[in-house]
Amino acid sequence: MTSSRPDADPAPRPASRLPVQLAVLIAAAVVVLDQATKELAETRLDPGEYAPLFGDAVGWQLVYNPGAAFGIPAPTWLFLIVTVLVAVIVARALPQTTSLLQASAYGLLLAGALGNAIDRLVRPNMVGETSGFFQGDVVDFVAWGTFPRFNVADSAITVGFVLLTAALWREERVARAELEAAASDEASVDRPGPP
Repeated sequence: MTSSRPDADPAPRPASRLPVQLAVLIAAAVVVLDQATKELAETRLDPGEYAPLFGDAVGWQLVYNPGAAFGIPAPTWLFLIVTVLVAVIVARALPQTTSLLQASAYGLLLAGALGNAIDRLVRPNMVGETSGFFQGDVVDFVAWGTFPRFNVADSAITVGFVLLTAALWREERVARAELEAAASDEASVDRPGPP
């Protein structure tokens, strides 16, 4: 006869690969979409000319961005470091997550970083005088009012950040509720019964 403690923890189950697979699928699909839309914008739009989609509010305008977000000037090596950091953070965090929302956010963040890095690696420099490896400009083409122009990769970074913030906030609320429930249960067990 074997004896086992009823309160013994069961053997840990292997983590599901679904979150990792989802993140990789999202990242790959968004990078392909990003590069395809940039190619389309370059073949169909004249640089700098606004093509209305919904009047003056939303349209298309092909611009080349040699800098960071909002056209802020920054050295090209900085973008490589940021892309590598994003990839490392995602690679370390993703296998630990069980949340599909969080996995989706990681996939979008990775896709955004890779999409713009590909531009800097392989596209020509259209704005400055320099050319060569990692000197390319990012192709932006979505015009939204007076807001700076952006692309699919930029959108993926923004949506990914919002989703990750929401997922982490929800995870923290669930953990806090479980902790409060456990403390409440422990307090009720420790409370002496009526005499």
